[in-house]
Amino acid sequence: MSANLAPTPLPPAAAPLAGLWRRFGAFVHELLFLLAYVFVVAFIFASVSGESMSAGKPQILTGPIAVLQRAYLFISIGAYFVYFWISGRSTLAFKTWHLRLVSADGGVVSAKQAVIRYLATWIGPALGLASFMQLGTRASAWWIFALFANFLWAFADPARQFLHDRIARTRVVVRTP
Repeated sequence: MSANLAPTPLPPAAAPLAGLWRRFGAFVHELLFLLAYVFVVAFIFASVSGESMSAGKPQILTGPIAVLQRAYLFISIGAYFVYFWISGRSTLAFKTWHLRLVSADGGVVSAKQAVIRYLATWIGPALGLASFMQLGTRASAWWIFALFANFLWAFADPARQFLHDRIARTRVVVRTP
């Protein structure tokens, strides 16, 4: 993969790029589904592992079961997105917000592009976690900016692309009926 992050020109007949706020709205919509999924998976793993609620507080899983849970979440969420990003399919949030993910040339997204996009989406959360671990609560607001680095990138990008779209050579466009 090339490290060149220069804007890729759209072909003349390509669908219009979706606006930033519409893409942010779809992101929040997607995040709500993912939070519900994470809670269900956490409940299942806690039940299977024998962990329980103590004084009304959920217990944080530790040890091998925690590693298994996080690996399962990472892989299953990745499989969900990759499945819906390839071959012209769309997630429910993208359908609701009338968005479609396409490759930079306007075609369908390949499996390789979808996997790269999913992995690149984790750049911001990884930076946020690393920043929080380094700074702790001394500068608690700064790690939030790192957490959303992929999305903040769009404010500096000439084409208003998110970082993960720039890396994967994909674009979020308005879906035409």
